[in-house]
Amino acid sequence: MHARAQEIIRHGNNWKLWVLCDRDPTERWVDGRVALLGDAAHPMLQYFAQGACMALEDAVCLSHMMEAYPDDPSRALDQYCSQRFPRTARVQLQSRLIGEHIYHPAGEHARLRNAIMSAKSSEDYYRDLAWLYGGTGLGS
Repeated sequence: MHARAQEIIRHGNNWKLWVLCDRDPTERWVDGRVALLGDAAHPMLQYFAQGACMALEDAVCLSHMMEAYPDDPSRALDQYCSQRFPRTARVQLQSRLIGEHIYHPAGEHARLRNAIMSAKSSEDYYRDLAWLYGGTGLGS
């Protein structure tokens, strides 16, 4: 490695690859005629790899609701929130749990995780995630 790069690394005292941010689910995504979607509405940790997917689903659901209620945007926005909140809240909370219990456990907790995960078949994993991958979740 180049000497300059080594010098920069030696002087770093608070290295972080990225800041991990989420928050508890909230149903307050709409204010008047303004609606949030994606991370603005439901920031989530990366462990489920669903942040962009949830944002795309939000956009599709919002467009469906605006089409369904063209003369009542308030109702369209309320329907968008009510349809999307349960799914996005579940993904938010389960992403947090995956980080704590799958990616970052230590000691006995890690050994228990390894035993449980190695005992599962691919069918078990599919069944456990069917709620996430088995439907559109878009609201139509």
